[in-house]
Amino acid sequence: MRKTAGLSVLVLGVLVMGVSGCGEQLPPGLPELHPTTITITQGGENLADATVSLFPEDTALSRWPAGGVTDQNGKATLKTYGKYSGAPAGKFKVMVSKTVSEGDPIPDPPDQNASAEERAAYDRAIKTGSYEVFQVVAEEFRTADKTSLTVEIAAGGSNDFTLDIGEAVKEKDVQASATGGGDGADYVPMGGAE
Repeated sequence: MRKTAGLSVLVLGVLVMGVSGCGEQLPPGLPELHPTTITITQGGENLADATVSLFPEDTALSRWPAGGVTDQNGKATLKTYGKYSGAPAGKFKVMVSKTVSEGDPIPDPPDQNASAEERAAYDRAIKTGSYEVFQVVAEEFRTADKTSLTVEIAAGGSNDFTLDIGEAVKEKDVQASATGGGDGADYVPMGGAE
């Protein structure tokens, strides 16, 4: 009977720690995070699938990157380190970026457990594909040194912001585009001969 009672107390303790989040190891020095959402509009319409990043005015916060990706309603729910819900209090510049592509589908990169054949197929698709990638957010909003967008996240306040980035643009991203023609005739695999 005593072993069963001890086991019950142990199980209960593990459950309490799991529910309360005590088992999660937070990075040393992580500041208090506050729930924050940023809705991005472009030309008055919600902008889906845009990446939103914060650049802190206080350099002490620069080691705690915060951001998110907008949903179909243009709303990004921010996370710090892409893992911890919320963002630290402070003043931030807001950067927004989004790309679209035309032509062949852009292949997804293989994961770390991919076979040699999967990696070779990806390499071939990247080198022989024919697609163009375009930035659809004006350059002035994509970098910290140029953006005019700012937010101030308050401890305990309502941190729901809406920011407009003007009209859509279509600037070709030459480095991300591939114009291999799709036939693979001049394909040279990584590391040498095929």
